[in-house]
Amino acid sequence: MTDKPCPHPMVGVGMPAALHLDAFGREIDAAFGHVPYLVGTAAIGKQWRDVDVRLILPDDEFDALFPRDRPAHEDGRWGLLCAAISELARQRTGLPVDFQIQRRTYANDRFPGVRHALGLHDRNGQ
Repeated sequence: MTDKPCPHPMVGVGMPAALHLDAFGREIDAAFGHVPYLVGTAAIGKQWRDVDVRLILPDDEFDALFPRDRPAHEDGRWGLLCAAISELARQRTGLPVDFQIQRRTYANDRFPGVRHALGLHDRNGQ
């Protein structure tokens, strides 16, 4: 059996930043019960403006946190959580992280690109 390399390995942020992102992913998983994903340009290459990290929640969990009476980007709770967690990620990783929480159906419909799960590796990268 031959291991096939990922067509888009997580090389965009380099080392040791990738280790720090994985550690941050473990923190998010511990808090929300779901791993976040590295997406966007940092997921596929070394040229990026910011590092997009998305926590994609099942629709019912997202709706419980953010009632659907307005779009998420207009919800004060959503905005504050995303901004606060983005800042925490910047502190933990040293990277300009753009963290957002997304509803699974929305994320799957609108953003079909590459997603690298964060937090699956231990501190030694295994």
